[in-house]
Order: sequence, then C-alpha cells, then structure tokens
Amino acid sequence: MSAIMRKVINPVSIQQKIKGTIWEKWMFYWKSVIKDYKDVAIGLKEEAKQKPIKAAAITTGIAFASICAKTNPDLKSFRSKQIQSVIDLSLVPSTVANPTSLEHLKYLEKCFNADLIRHRSFGLFSLIWVDTSSDKCKNYESTCDYTNWRYINFHKQITDVGFLGIWWVISRKMLDYDINY
Repeated sequence: MSAIMRKVINPVSIQQKIKGTIWEKWMFYWKSVIKDYKDVAIGLKEEAKQKPIKAAAITTGIAFASICAKTNPDLKSFRSKQIQSVIDLSLVPSTVANPTSLEHLKYLEKCFNADLIRHRSFGLFSLIWVDTSSDKCKNYESTCDYTNWRYINFHKQITDVGFLGIWWVISRKMLDYDINY
C-alpha cells in the first residue's frame, strides 16, 4: 500500500502532469515573484548596513507617512468636531463668547444646511472647502463651464485642513472660544 501512496504523491509525476499547462506558467510566475522580493530584501539589508543614516531616514519617512495616512480625518470627523464646538460654545454666555468662533461656526452651519461643504482626501491630509452651489442644484449658473469658479481661486474656498487626525482651522478658531476680546 505504501508503494501505491508513493506513486500518487510522487512530485515528479505531478510536474509531468502540469508540464505545458497554464498551471506550470502560474507556478513559474509566483516562484519568480518570490525570488525577486527575496533579492530586494537582501539588497535592502546590505544597503542599510552600508548607509545606516539613509536607511533610518527612509524608514522614519515611511513610518510618518503611514501614520499620516492612518490618522487622516474624514468629513464625518469634521462634522462631529463642528457639532462638538457648537455644544462647547453653547455652554458659554453670548456676552463672554469669542465672536470669531461664533461667526465661524454660524458660517459652517449655513454651508452645511445649503449642502455646500465638500471634502477631499489626499491620503496624507484632507481638505474641506465651500462650493459655490449645491450638487442638487441644476440651474444655468451651476452647470455652465464659463460661470463656474476657477481653480485659481480655490485657495479662497478652503475652509479647513485635516492632518494627523486634527482639523486645524476649526481647532484654532475654537482655541479661546470662551474669551471675548
């Protein structure tokens, strides 16, 4: 019985059966990929030994980029930050509240109600901007290419920048929200 089992499991007979088929090409492809990655890993290890400062700088850069990508905020986090800021500001009497914080939050709420807030993630950071018209609005001014705002003025439309899990503009505006000066 063991002779029969050896004949069935014999790797030479399996290689002869798949010879010339797509399975052989598939196995050759994956063996080549594994060999290439192994060669790259060995080369990187040798280069890291020769130039340790360069290797440390590259590793630090890759780690920082991956942290930025992992903590990149989205529109939902911006909306929750805006709502939390409104709640924080509502606990302060209007005579003591910072007018800059109050006006900024009122402006953001008007833009959210008009469906003008847009979000774009760039992997490492995110931008929030105010569009000129709603996506649901299909009048002539919003659909005509000649009346739409140009990318030259885009920097004026940016409302907030998200980086490392923080929305920087709204956080800065809410820094001293309870001090009227």
